[in-house]
Formats: sequence, C-alpha cells, structure tokens
Amino acid sequence: MKGANSDMGQDNTIPGNNGTGDNESPVDPGSGTEDPGTSGNYPDNGLPGETEPEDNTPAEKVSSLRGALDAITRYRLIIGGIVLAVLILIGVVIWLLVGALANHPVAASTPEPATSTSRGPLPADIEAKDYQLGDCFADFDSNATKSKAVDCTTDHSAQLGAIFRYKADDTFPGANALRDKGREICRDVMLNEASSKYALLQQNVYPSASSWDNGDRRVDCFIVVNSGNTLKESVLQK
Repeated sequence: MKGANSDMGQDNTIPGNNGTGDNESPVDPGSGTEDPGTSGNYPDNGLPGETEPEDNTPAEKVSSLRGALDAITRYRLIIGGIVLAVLILIGVVIWLLVGALANHPVAASTPEPATSTSRGPLPADIEAKDYQLGDCFADFDSNATKSKAVDCTTDHSAQLGAIFRYKADDTFPGANALRDKGREICRDVMLNEASSKYALLQQNVYPSASSWDNGDRRVDCFIVVNSGNTLKESVLQK
C-alpha cells in the first residue's frame, strides 16, 4: 500500500545492522550492489512499483448520484401531491354543485312573458291557475280562485311580478319553504321608474298541502297597493 511503500523508501539501513539507522555502512559504487532501501520502489518519482491502483468510483460520485435520485423522487412526490389536490378540489366543487341543485329547484327554463300577450278582451275574470306574468287585477284578493284582469293603464290594485313552478314530481316542501320561495322571487322583481309614485307592497301566494295534491305547483309574487284601485300603469320593468 502507499503508506507502507513510503516507509520502506525511507529505510536505508543495511540488513544485519541493529536497524536503528545510526551506523550506516557505505556502499562501493563499483560493486554493483544496489541500495537495499530503494529496491523495487519508486515512491518519489511516480514510476511503477508495488503501489495499489486508486479506486475509480470515489464516494463523492456515489453520494452525488444518490442526491440526484433523491431530488427526482421529491419532484415526483410534489407533482403527485399537486395532482391529488386538484382532483380533490374538483370533487368538492362537483359535490357542492350537486348538493345546491338538489336543494334548490330550478325555475322553468322558459321565461314568462313580461306582459299578458294572449289575453282576450279585457276586463275578464281569470282563474288563478291561468294568471300570467305582468297581468294587472282590479279589486285583487289573493285568496280568491278568480280575479278580474284589466288593462294595466286602467285602475287596478295588483300586478303579477314573478312566477316560480315546482316540478310535477316534487314532494310537498312545507309551508315555510314555500313562503321563503315566494319571498325569494319577490326580491328579484325589477320595478320601473313609475313605481316610485306609489306605496307598493309585495305579496306572495303559494300552494297549500291540499292544492299541492291537486297538482298546484306555482308560487306567485304580486306587487300590490294597500287599498283601492290606485295603480294606473304597469310598475314592472320591461
């Protein structure tokens, strides 16, 4: 080994002496006798000798390779975590949307006309199930099964501002839910500038348990005055 060869290269004692190196015997230059301390070893001039070759795969290279593999593993874990988080987020959003749609029935996709366009000659007595968005009524009574529809430019006390229809196969949601639905659609009614001339109220009408069993699925929001036929024009925004 390199360390052992270095020691041998410094040992210049002649065999048979006491090995202390203090009493060296001179060598005759002409005798051809080689210096026993340098036989077969060339530690100083780099010539081939008994030294063992150095390792061609140092620990630094192994450590560097391991570091690279660790970095790749961490990168893959990070990417996998991001993908998993995105998938979880998408699942949560879908779950929320499905829950929202299940708990809040969607109104009819076809908008109701803003004014009565298919009415015959007015005034006319109209059954409650046939009320249309924008209809104006004289002497309106929300509990009546019929009301007198009139032209909105004549004296009247109420105008139908919004309609919501539940699906035919929906179960009865209860009076509180129906009342809340009526208030909700009333909040969405858009009034015109003429409405500011009147003291207006909102009144919602919804099915009872018995009328629901008979097929009634509509919730109506009426814009009304407190008393009398004091409205003389439409108050809905077109």
